Amino acid sequence: MTRSELRQRILEALNESASSPVFFSTGQIDTIIDEGAEILSEEANAVKRTAFVSLMEGTTYFYIRGIAQDMMAPYRLWLTHLDRRLTAVSLYDLDARNENWIETTGDPEYWFSVSWDLFGVYPSIAAGGGVIRVDYLAWPRLLLDDSDEPEFVLADQDGLVLYGVYEGLLKMLDVSRALQIFSMFVDKLNGSRVRHGIAKLDARAFQAPSAESQGFRHGITR
Repeated sequence: MTRSELRQRILEALNESASSPVFFSTGQIDTIIDEGAEILSEEANAVKRTAFVSLMEGTTYFYIRGIAQDMMAPYRLWLTHLDRRLTAVSLYDLDARNENWIETTGDPEYWFSVSWDLFGVYPSIAAGGGVIRVDYLAWPRLLLDDSDEPEFVLADQDGLVLYGVYEGLLKMLDVSRALQIFSMFVDKLNGSRVRHGIAKLDARAFQAPSAESQGFRHGITR
């Protein structure tokens, strides 16, 4: 659906004229659509993109905004020149293996999260020249005009309509109906989470040592 079609469905559900709404402006509805898209991307990992980073000698840490301005979080890293997927571990795993792990250099085999905007690789990069492919969860791009379409599947776009109706009902102080619509929106959101495989991503917990990280801790590497 285009932004115009999304806005029309939202306004009609609110018993407003799509061409000349009284209680809402078109700009307000457009803002709500963008807000709903951000919620969908954050809660359901609905937008995934890829970036490439050149390797530089001695590098351990990477700021996500230095790689892509729309990056929410990385979820998979590859060394493209070695065709190697890096294994996600925690700082706990690294410290348990070797307190001086930060001094180790070589071709990276693992990656770890440091904070919401920073991640690192281990070992530290010994020599430049290669490339890391970063698959990441992204914030959605803003819709530019009424003919523009959100980058979601149609089922997710239905969720944007529900979110818009929910926000509109709140503005109209119709809390009872708003809660009913919000419940429908949550159902759509849960369906989107399943569709985009978020359960699989949640299962890769950095806090809980996995069987693979147990092997890593005892020096067993591939």
